[in-house]
Amino acid sequence: MSELLEIRWHGRGGQGAVTSAELVALAAIEEGKFAQAFPSFGPERRGAPVLAFNRISPDQPIRTRTTVEHPDIVVVLDTTLLSIVDVTSGLKEDGTIIVNTHKAAADAKSELGNHWRIAVVNATAIARETLGAPIVNTTMLGALVKATRVVEMESLAEPIKERFGLRAKVNIDACRRAYQETSVFERETAATKRRKAFQAERLLSWRELLVGCVVAESGSASQYRTGDWRSQHPVWDYEKCNSCGLCYLFCPEFCVKLNKEECFEADLYYCKGCGICSQECPKQAISMVQES
Repeated sequence: MSELLEIRWHGRGGQGAVTSAELVALAAIEEGKFAQAFPSFGPERRGAPVLAFNRISPDQPIRTRTTVEHPDIVVVLDTTLLSIVDVTSGLKEDGTIIVNTHKAAADAKSELGNHWRIAVVNATAIARETLGAPIVNTTMLGALVKATRVVEMESLAEPIKERFGLRAKVNIDACRRAYQETSVFERETAATKRRKAFQAERLLSWRELLVGCVVAESGSASQYRTGDWRSQHPVWDYEKCNSCGLCYLFCPEFCVKLNKEECFEADLYYCKGCGICSQECPKQAISMVQES
């Protein structure tokens, strides 16, 4: 980061947007940067839309005190705000928008457009399971770090401990889990188009998949080496096999095929080792063998 960076937080009263902004500022200061955090709201009650802002500078004091009109990053704590607030107003062309949503990434992308980098995470589900309440402030901090690296995850630990005391551990856990589960999608630019064209020329391994193994573009599933996930694989005993084809019919991955000898076998490039073919074989001709 080489210049002033501005963040705008959109949330509802009680969701912790103001606290999120404060924690980011404290983490940035912990790293030796200059930072500010402040809210903007009127006499709103719990549940009403609120705004909070950050400015972070790597090496210069920040003199500006006005609201952030042209953010580099927008963080949306409640997906219902998308229908009542223009959360992308003023967002820079190369900006990033991070949304708490249960929707699939493709749906969020179609709703927000293809003009910015988009990161999605189901922060509400994570907060309910980790914190026991749908308060997503620390959860969205993990998504922010994953999408932008505006601060380091380690820098957030001390501010969270000071802010939450005995509940610091579960909040740090929620933050780290959101970091792992956030999916980031780049804006469609000439560079990303060239990269996709390059990737289409070769088959991808599981290490190159998006978090959660999301298929982010149509027609790309055949590129994924899903066989790398396998812990066991099917082996046919052709003395028992009567070529009934039930293994072919029941395979959910459509990877059971006839080989050159006209015998059924699994394409281990795609076979996940689910064992359905073995379970459905009436002759018990298919055994599942542990992957070495």
